[in-house]
Amino acid sequence: MVSIVGADGVGKSTVTAALRERVPARLVDRWDIVGNQDYPTASCLVDDTRVVRSCAARMSSTPRLLFLVWASVMAITDNSSGWDPDSVLLLDGYWVKHAASEIAYGADPAWVEAVTAGLPPSDLVIYLRSDPETAWLRKGGDVLPYECGMDMSRSRESFLAHQREIHRVLDRWSARHGWVEIDARRPLDLVLDDVSACFEVVPG
Repeated sequence: MVSIVGADGVGKSTVTAALRERVPARLVDRWDIVGNQDYPTASCLVDDTRVVRSCAARMSSTPRLLFLVWASVMAITDNSSGWDPDSVLLLDGYWVKHAASEIAYGADPAWVEAVTAGLPPSDLVIYLRSDPETAWLRKGGDVLPYECGMDMSRSRESFLAHQREIHRVLDRWSARHGWVEIDARRPLDLVLDDVSACFEVVPG
């Protein structure tokens, strides 16, 4: 399992989608479980990803993290069609950004880390590192309240402040766990070259 992680607006989804053209990996996302017959144990969810994501955003911090962690783990463990044991699963974000976000919202870091410590571990974590100002420019101001500390006005100031807290958490985890850090502020082709090279060191 290879996880591509980073804060909001860093390009996680763009990079993971583009990697499918470069590396032999299967892209897995937490929202794959919604309305997907390969995940029958998630059939309790309404068959509309937009509705599910909107409901999750309105949850209070503790149930929101638990729900997002549940969805992330479901996506890699409860696929009824099964995974090729020799394949690489490429995870778009996994649990990391959401866990960091909830700490930024005030969740107890020790509790968050205890919850996530029991999840299936990634063999490699690639941290796309940027900065809040670059993320704001790339998004062109098209941000969600969840990315702005639940500021419904979605102002630049609230986005930058909330994202700085998330970056601090991710930087701390990266230093502690030895994640591979890649400067995501560069052009996409250069970022993809560096991420693709990481697959040469994936165990197995």
